[in-house]
Amino acid sequence: MGISSDYKRSLKSVEAEEFFDLYVFRPISFVFVKLIYGTKITPNQISSIALLFGIVSGIFYAFGSYESMILAVISLFLCNVLDCADGQLARLKNNGTKIGRIIDGFIDYLTSISVFLGIGIALSNFTGNPIYSWGITIAAGLSKAFQNMKFDYYRNLYLEYVYGKVSKLNDEISEFKDEKDRIIKNTGNRFEVFLIDLYLLYSRMQMNTAKPVEIETSPENYRKKNETLLRLWGWIGSTTHLVFLITFTLFNRFDIYLILTVTLGNFVLIMLTIWQKSVIKSLAPKIA
Repeated sequence: MGISSDYKRSLKSVEAEEFFDLYVFRPISFVFVKLIYGTKITPNQISSIALLFGIVSGIFYAFGSYESMILAVISLFLCNVLDCADGQLARLKNNGTKIGRIIDGFIDYLTSISVFLGIGIALSNFTGNPIYSWGITIAAGLSKAFQNMKFDYYRNLYLEYVYGKVSKLNDEISEFKDEKDRIIKNTGNRFEVFLIDLYLLYSRMQMNTAKPVEIETSPENYRKKNETLLRLWGWIGSTTHLVFLITFTLFNRFDIYLILTVTLGNFVLIMLTIWQKSVIKSLAPKIA
């Protein structure tokens, strides 16, 4: 197989990737994956290093100096490159695990917690107003988490109906419950059980924020109706948030990122939700 075919095989699907992942982070991470492909490095090991960079970036933000924020930006960039690489390596080697999928999925959320904590500390020191600083930081953090969750939900729905790559959420919950029982019976690994419990909680939250609707259509028609919409959802995805945060940090105005996340980000979320519900409704089976 050629480089181009390997690259495409390492992706979930071209249209399901966020813009900055597709054209910036995944090409870089693909080069890294090809360099380590013949080694014994595993996707889970890459995920662990990515998480380390993500947590360190929050620590750098907390220091509050411009120099430390540059280091935070570098750490965030490397975190996302490695976060892309673990999944690409797993898809190319076909050696992904259920626990690996959970770790990969939670990297962004654990990184976000660290980063927003660091930002809250830094902003409080800058403004001298902890109530405003922590208020806007927490509001932005929760807004980002909810926006990312909605994008992930509709991306998985797209992959399920167009490619059959993702199990229905109810099926996934059942699969991970079975995996939890297997781990308890065979290894008793409490950390892995804890990770599965977190995943099950997250999955139930997804189901509560986007009630499933029965869809009756062909993969081609689902793609036609949702491809553009999915690309728009990507503009409130985790990588897009990361790029905007990095950009405003470089201009020493990460506070603007927080304000835009709460205002513009949530406005886009509401508009896309209305549009998505209309599209889903049009694909639901008609009752005679």
